[in-house]
Amino acid sequence: MLPGSMHPGPLLALVLLGAEPPGPVQEVPKQLPVGKYMAPSVRPEPRPIGPTGTLGADVYRKRRKALMDKLKTGATLIVNEAKFEGLREGMDFYYLTGIDEPGAALLLDPSSPDPAVLYLRALDLERGQWEGERAKLPSTILESTSGIAEIRRIDRLPQALLRACGHGGLNYVGQLVAAPTPKPKVLTSYADAQERSPSESCRMNDKHDTLARMREVKEPEEIKLMRRSIEHTAAGHAKVIEVLRPGMREFELKEAVEDAFRRSGSRHLAYDSIVGSGPNGAILHYPKDDRTMKEGELVVVDAAGEEQYYATDVTRTYPVSGKYSPEQREIYDIVLKAQAAGIAAAKAGVTLRTLERAVRKVIDDAGYHDAYLHGCCHFVGLEVHDTGDYDAPLPAGAVLTVEPGIYLPQRGFGVRIEDEILITPNGAEVLTRAVPKDPDEIERRMQSRRADAR
Repeated sequence: MLPGSMHPGPLLALVLLGAEPPGPVQEVPKQLPVGKYMAPSVRPEPRPIGPTGTLGADVYRKRRKALMDKLKTGATLIVNEAKFEGLREGMDFYYLTGIDEPGAALLLDPSSPDPAVLYLRALDLERGQWEGERAKLPSTILESTSGIAEIRRIDRLPQALLRACGHGGLNYVGQLVAAPTPKPKVLTSYADAQERSPSESCRMNDKHDTLARMREVKEPEEIKLMRRSIEHTAAGHAKVIEVLRPGMREFELKEAVEDAFRRSGSRHLAYDSIVGSGPNGAILHYPKDDRTMKEGELVVVDAAGEEQYYATDVTRTYPVSGKYSPEQREIYDIVLKAQAAGIAAAKAGVTLRTLERAVRKVIDDAGYHDAYLHGCCHFVGLEVHDTGDYDAPLPAGAVLTVEPGIYLPQRGFGVRIEDEILITPNGAEVLTRAVPKDPDEIERRMQSRRADAR
């Protein structure tokens, strides 16, 4: 070994053990220069929390009071579990507050000095850089805009729930949810409070569907918003008649419809639009919209806008070439007749089963029982498939769809016609009548548009 050379033993041991030789020493960070415009010149704008639409805080305050009056005793927790992908879900919290703040919760306890308390996520300054500034608490701005005098951070909720549990128990007012759907967060919070409470009065009171039944009957101001959402939807379907032609891609038609919704003033889609042509029209929730539409085919367009989170749900079946074939027209007329029978059967006091029987009888009598694959009707409101009691007699003020369909993949097409109706004491009003469904009218309009284009 030469003088001054390193003994190979330690290095050889490192290699044999699989360890890497020591890397370069990390540099000590240096202070970087500060730009002259880093100094603040404007005040941050905290995101307000309160009703985002035109109904106003008083509407939500009255709803909260009405719920507590129905329950009479016990504390009630409502967690914001709203989901906006696809079919919107979980709008109970919004119904009672008009607030769409993620991670928020509402505790109603008429036995407490503060009968309504709003709980918000913890303040995170770094997260604010990504999602927007949020106000510190207490905040008179948040209290006045939300209409709720007491606002706290969510970490105080478990203790508050433990105390409230002794005030007549905990009311579960949501819907029953079967596996494998995740358990509602409210039930998890209730179970934890009961486990930690020594009080025998800390029980769970089964009040399920209380909010669903409240939401089923639409208030006059809600109906106004729904009528506005239908105007947006009618604008979109009018665009179909204007632009539909052979050679067009499904996604092109979808984009034209959705653009018309937005130009009319709809901020969001009510749900993910469905545009299925030819055999794709026999796929109920066809998702791809990538096919080229051909002469002589049908296209099913299930698409709608919304207004301030109030949804519409409309489906029409259009002839791509501007005219239904005799076979297509025969099926279309059966579906239209079935829908008319369901609407005629609708009034306050009957059940959805009554409408279903009326619709199905027409389709069964025509010989297409096996080609009708779904139910006739569902409630519409803050959610496209809105909450309500599907077994109880219909109340005046409920809004629901009537949507029969016949699906014939072996013939290369499907037909679905869907409208919304408002239940009245003596019948039903078709809210979506401005969207054409009469086949002669559709053909006339499409051919007229094409003549103008030439």
